[in-house]
Amino acid sequence: MKKAVGSLVIMVIAAIAGFFLGAALENIVGGMILLALIAGIACIVYAVDCAGKESSGKK
Repeated sequence: MKKAVGSLVIMVIAAIAGFFLGAALENIVGGMILLALIAGIACIVYAVDCAGKESSGKK
């Protein structure tokens, strides 16, 4: 549960940063979606990597 909440917080922060980046590029919603998507994919990759290490006995 902690990882899910952490991932959500990271995606919200990325969306806020994307809001300002998108405002500078005159595409606010596009910037928000882009950075939130990138952060979400990074969180998924991190979660899969951690799950793989735990199942193989490595820490």
